[in-house]
Amino acid sequence: MIPRIIFLLLVPSLIPLSFSGCASSANSTYRDYTLAVGAAYPREAELAQTRVNSYLAHLSPREKERVAQNDYLAVVATEVPVGEVPGLSARAVNLGLTGTTGSYTDRASMMTKFIMIFDAKTGQSVSNEGYISLETPPPGHLGVFGGYTALYIGHGK
Repeated sequence: MIPRIIFLLLVPSLIPLSFSGCASSANSTYRDYTLAVGAAYPREAELAQTRVNSYLAHLSPREKERVAQNDYLAVVATEVPVGEVPGLSARAVNLGLTGTTGSYTDRASMMTKFIMIFDAKTGQSVSNEGYISLETPPPGHLGVFGGYTALYIGHGK
């Protein structure tokens, strides 16, 4: 059974947030994929750390140079159905989101990704927070998650 994650939906009119002090996206031209933020369970944080460690350990010298050009890495900690995230199913429809594989007729079956951010140089998590996304950039491309412009590594493979 997938553990349930409780997220704080980012509703600009209700929850003013400022990412200026913690991130690198102030002048970013990259898409912000963040729909919600929440704290990771210890098991999810451990899995994300393991994925980042594995990813960094298997990089070629050329790939290491590419990673070194970025401040942050974004990795999938877990995936959960939209229906398990309170309020997100209706919000996804209002935003016109369809997911990365096309149109969904049953939005509750859409899978969300809980993304954690890691320092690209140290391989350590920048916080215990994670960011929920319905869509992500392709692995190896930049995106914004919670204000961090990060190299998205997917599941770290």
